[in-house]
Amino acid sequence: MLPIVEYPSVVASYMPAFESVFTKPQRKNFARYTSGLMISPNRSVSAMNDLFYAHNDQSALNNFITDSTWSDDEFDRARYRVILDGLKKRSGDCEGDGVLLMDDTLSHKTGKHMEYAGKFYDHADGGYTHAHDVLTTHLVKGRLSISLDFWIYLKKEHLEDGRAFKDKNQMARELVEKAHFNGIPFLYVVGDSWFFSAETAELAESLGKVWIFESKSDRVVLMPNGWISLSEWVKTIQIQKERFRPVEVRYQASKHTYWCCEANLKMRSIDGGKRVRVVASYDNPELEGEPHFYCSNKLDLKADKLLNLYAKRWKIDSFYRDAKQNLGMEEYEVRKIRGVRRHLAMVLTAHTFLVMGSAVTQSSNGDTSKLRSIDVGRADACLETIGSRCRLAYKEVLISFITLVLRMGRKLKNDAWMIASLALSSRAKLETDFAKV
Repeated sequence: MLPIVEYPSVVASYMPAFESVFTKPQRKNFARYTSGLMISPNRSVSAMNDLFYAHNDQSALNNFITDSTWSDDEFDRARYRVILDGLKKRSGDCEGDGVLLMDDTLSHKTGKHMEYAGKFYDHADGGYTHAHDVLTTHLVKGRLSISLDFWIYLKKEHLEDGRAFKDKNQMARELVEKAHFNGIPFLYVVGDSWFFSAETAELAESLGKVWIFESKSDRVVLMPNGWISLSEWVKTIQIQKERFRPVEVRYQASKHTYWCCEANLKMRSIDGGKRVRVVASYDNPELEGEPHFYCSNKLDLKADKLLNLYAKRWKIDSFYRDAKQNLGMEEYEVRKIRGVRRHLAMVLTAHTFLVMGSAVTQSSNGDTSKLRSIDVGRADACLETIGSRCRLAYKEVLISFITLVLRMGRKLKNDAWMIASLALSSRAKLETDFAKV
């Protein structure tokens, strides 16, 4: 791969936001790490370090991630400021109420000595795998879809230093609170049945949010003849097919029709019997098979809006796919949990840069050293995917390298040197010649 001589504009434009977090050498490593995540085909520290022209030994970049003294909390606050500033600039793209999603994914690992990695059940493969379990929160607002935060789940048996164990729901609640108190604009909190707990529902309500969760069929609701499960309740109304109406749900790029019935029922597990909105949903008009159940604290929320809000969960799955395929979410080799957390923080930061778009562009004469502001949403129409934005970042560094070679070639007045340099027949000779010029 061609050596990188300038950072992608999407990285360079956000560097000032982190000036208070890093020293000057650390800022260089930060820019190199995020650029490498976007561009490198191999996201190991040594491979990303080798991408850069006149690079230091890879130990400097490795130390930046594992042992450097910069503050993770300060970095976190700076990252949230970038997100909030980006939301303000994209106000035209972000109309409507924000939806906060929560989910977790497995970061598959082969190294048996990675701190806090363990055996987890992989639903995709139907078996156990060695991994880190990473919980994330995600914001969907208008056309914007951006990952907010993460937490690595630690099993009880891993906590030998006296730290209190936190289950996934506790972790999720802390991330929801964090998003709220950092000023992230969202009205809805959405999660699957794993995250549907009384404590999480109570927290969301205390923050003034509307919660929407899928529910297991064994949740108990109150009927005139006593408490029964949702699966029993739906059987009592299933014979009244007229109560089920078709609802159109947009999922990814297509539309699906479901047949739904909605009711407000007292649910025993929610505040000892609080009324909640319950929607039973079938994927066929004959109402055959097992239905799905969805619940909310907003009692007048219609089934079509509830299901369309819940369907936005595919956005977080899309982030996991993008982060693993294009940003090296799983491609870390550090053993200590601090390094793992920092790597994941850099992945989320790179994703933020790419989603928000560059706040700068080249000047009219092509000089990338003189940057001016542009509409950050301008390129969205042709750059719909993270992969396409990564390819654009690579195109930028390719152009900057070719521009440098041509400029040096004109100074040396040697066409053969330019051809050899562009072909990278001798990278070591290229760097030596650049140093002389």
